[in-house]
Amino acid sequence: MKKILVITLTLILTLLGGCEEKKIEKKDKLTFAQLSDPKTLDPQNSTDNYSQIAITQIYDRLFEIDEKTGTPIPSLVESYERVNDKILDIKLKKDVRFTNGDVLTSEDVKFTIERAKANPKVSHLYKMINNIVILSDNEFQIITEQAFSPLLNHLSHKSSSVINKKEVLKDESKYFENPIATGPYKVESWAIGDNITLSSNQNYYKGIPSIKTVVIKAVPEENSRVIGLETGEIDMSLDIPAISWNDLEKDGKIRVYSAPSTTTGYIGLNTNSSILSNKILRQAIALAIDKQSIVDTIYLGKTKVANQFLAPPVFGYNQKESDGEFNPEKARKILEDNDLIGTKLKIAVSSPERVQVATIIQDQLKKIGINLEIELLEWGAFLSQTGSGNTDMFIMGWGPSTYDADYGYYPNIHSSQLGSNGNRTFYSNLKVDELLEMARKESDNEKRKGYYIAIQKILNDEVPLIPLYHGNVVYGASTSLKNVSATGYPEFYKYEF
Repeated sequence: MKKILVITLTLILTLLGGCEEKKIEKKDKLTFAQLSDPKTLDPQNSTDNYSQIAITQIYDRLFEIDEKTGTPIPSLVESYERVNDKILDIKLKKDVRFTNGDVLTSEDVKFTIERAKANPKVSHLYKMINNIVILSDNEFQIITEQAFSPLLNHLSHKSSSVINKKEVLKDESKYFENPIATGPYKVESWAIGDNITLSSNQNYYKGIPSIKTVVIKAVPEENSRVIGLETGEIDMSLDIPAISWNDLEKDGKIRVYSAPSTTTGYIGLNTNSSILSNKILRQAIALAIDKQSIVDTIYLGKTKVANQFLAPPVFGYNQKESDGEFNPEKARKILEDNDLIGTKLKIAVSSPERVQVATIIQDQLKKIGINLEIELLEWGAFLSQTGSGNTDMFIMGWGPSTYDADYGYYPNIHSSQLGSNGNRTFYSNLKVDELLEMARKESDNEKRKGYYIAIQKILNDEVPLIPLYHGNVVYGASTSLKNVSATGYPEFYKYEF
């Protein structure tokens, strides 16, 4: 009997041990889907969202934005002090290392910011910086020409992601194929046009990520992203269409995370084209578009009609701004009076969802006498086409990740940013330029807001763009994935299965 008891207990313990072993096995590879793969891993040469999602994981910045308050908080920075209106003193955290073992220094930061300042695509964020004075390996001062209110916000922008000076100078082109940086992940492989695989940085100063491998996969079709979530092929996806939210959550395997974002979906009108250089035509188009029908039909009321180019979470948003007039009868009368009935235009879009938005707009413009052709383009081709002005109109979204109006307006409407630098409507107005410059130098927040309100009033009249809706950040994710929230950029290093 004793022998039988010992054998029985041994078997039970063995079985329990086997169960325990299975219980502690944890998935550590995450597949993330988005419309496009990154176009570049060069942070100083990127403003598109799909590139910046990867850049966020690979690099760190001096500051990050607290999305609950919209304020910058230190990241690579140990402490900082405003010596006066023009001098910001910064001390870096000690012993932060790049993935090759190099210690982060003030030289790397200086090199990064100066490189960003030299790139026309993002230079407007840093052009007020006059000099960077290095005091020691981990202390430096940023000196601006004048008071520069959004400086800390701009130092949180993805283009300020700190690069390794020594390695970039060795071979710049190879560096950005496989960057040596300080972020939570590094590049394992990159199948351009399809996916990029990231592996965790085992020396990450904020802690080793629980998720060891992240695959960022290009899945242009919305339905394919939804099906991938349902089958488990995809663990997490960006841009889930509103119509799929309830169905995805039915069986409890997927959860949809959503929160108001800084993004505004809008129509851009090429003010440089022979047709749309006519302000009267642009005003008629704005009058003919029923934004509420787009929000209700395509987004099922889960977004809000946009009353301005800035979204509610962004500093400078004006709560008192009206939604704009919808008056198709008035629009048609304008066209009739100016011999514009029968005008032909083309609108470029980059996703099936935006084809649906464009189709509603096409129908609305047809009712007032405008024939609109819709052109669906791959993301890279869309950026190229709109950046070179080879379309009349386009539908796009813009979300200032800095949470400040300067990065909302400046790249999109300042005359120094025409084309692929950001101002894809090719809009130029000296008064608007002046107001933008005054706003970034103003330290009084109420006065700054006043400048941005004045800018929006000019835009309402000149109509280089038509704000449609204030968007949401939307992720679909497996319910086995923990610590997820609807942040502007996914924070893979915080997640675990």
